[in-house]
Amino acid sequence: MKSNKILFFSLLILLSCDNNIEKKNKSPRIKSFTKIISPSSNSIFRENDSINIEVKSYSEKILKSTLILRSDTLIFQDKIKISTNRFMQFGKQRIIIENELLDKKVESISKTFYIYPSNKPSDINYKVLKILPHNKDNYTQGLLIHENNLFESSGQYGKSFLRKSSISDNSTLNKIMIEDNYFAEGITIYDNKLFMLTWKSNKGFIYDINSFKKIGEFNYQTEGWGLSTYQNQLLMSDGSEKIYFRNPQDFDIIKTLEVYDNNGKVENINELEIINNKLFCNVYGEDIILIVNINSGKVEGKLNLENLFNKNNYNDKIDVMNGIAYNNKTNSILVTGKWWPSMYEIEILNKNYYESKWYNK
Repeated sequence: MKSNKILFFSLLILLSCDNNIEKKNKSPRIKSFTKIISPSSNSIFRENDSINIEVKSYSEKILKSTLILRSDTLIFQDKIKISTNRFMQFGKQRIIIENELLDKKVESISKTFYIYPSNKPSDINYKVLKILPHNKDNYTQGLLIHENNLFESSGQYGKSFLRKSSISDNSTLNKIMIEDNYFAEGITIYDNKLFMLTWKSNKGFIYDINSFKKIGEFNYQTEGWGLSTYQNQLLMSDGSEKIYFRNPQDFDIIKTLEVYDNNGKVENINELEIINNKLFCNVYGEDIILIVNINSGKVEGKLNLENLFNKNNYNDKIDVMNGIAYNNKTNSILVTGKWWPSMYEIEILNKNYYESKWYNK
């Protein structure tokens, strides 16, 4: 009986020790001694606005504060005023401030806000040069012109394909079907290789540009929508407002751009095409093309193509506008849609449509 009591008390002591050890091992909650008073979280500013930044200490005096931006750092005491133009891009912004206190301890705090363009996009005028045939069974996802030939990817599970055709007569020069479990999406050409996204499989494929033989694969974490080439990078959309700049060697993200107009973020960005260093974008579900500043994300222009194809006079199945292919030899653009029976060669009438009004570097 005595030995049982000793065992019981020994267990109590061990449990008590374990509890004490657990309490000691728990990380204490880190208390913040400083706070960003201004700007308030999720504030909205416009280009050329001034932002008043103010910090406050709840205990020790702040010796100095360092504002960390993408391009530089600024040292200040309590308050500082900066222009929104310092941020170089529109959309969601995050500032980081490091406050040095009397005891030489440095505390890092942050705040998120948004920058919108001030003016609405310019209306861009165009004229139709030609109406060309387009296979009405093509659920167009990606469209581009390369060496006077048209490359097109068509979606739908079990029906996706890649096709190379003659622009002049729409004759097929090469075509391959995509595996049934993949929904083909945007395409682009880089280093004489054809890159293609898939919709929800988080996987893309690389093909030989001539034979369409699959020569590689790559992965990504989002949905795959549009794809284009800019200098030595690939640009990708995922149906949000984001444009991902990716390394063509490993498809890693280099940076992200957000597409914004004067009303805020523009989502459903789909097919992409680079024309004169501007990003032309289809918006899923709308018969428009946006012209976006490749550096800032600002929507500078808009083509309203609602009257291009009279859907009311067409009895067969059709879907949304999608497909932008620039012909640098004629300085014209081919546009079409999913299951559309025609492609339209259009010319931009605003001759300065590609001139940047902000941050054209």
